[in-house]
Amino acid sequence: MKPCVLYFSRTGNTKRMAEAISEAIGAPSFDVTSCEPSVVNDYDLVIIGTPVEGFRPAKEVKAFVENLPKTESKKAILFCTYVLWKGRTFGALKKALGKKGYKTILEVSKKGMKPDQPADFSESIMKITKTL
Repeated sequence: MKPCVLYFSRTGNTKRMAEAISEAIGAPSFDVTSCEPSVVNDYDLVIIGTPVEGFRPAKEVKAFVENLPKTESKKAILFCTYVLWKGRTFGALKKALGKKGYKTILEVSKKGMKPDQPADFSESIMKITKTL
């Protein structure tokens, strides 16, 4: 599989997780606020990350997913960072991705990160690498 990491980060936590995943699997990463949805055309697996805001994905990620090109063969892995509860974050993204033809194959998350402290992403990265 040829993966890419797509993310949005408001506080830097989701960006840190995206960069850790990207480095671990040797895939490029893209901030969804500075790239076009067509960037996914070159990849068959998209790894999409969002902070949880109001128990849902960030509006920037939701809008990006809704503008992705339709597909019949691409897969998706979802990840999020959150403080209290993931809520409907993954459900909302899976539904939007499904409408575009993407099959979600894994969901991972990281709770309770603080921007100024180290974070351990090893569990999520292990799950992602096993899925690849």
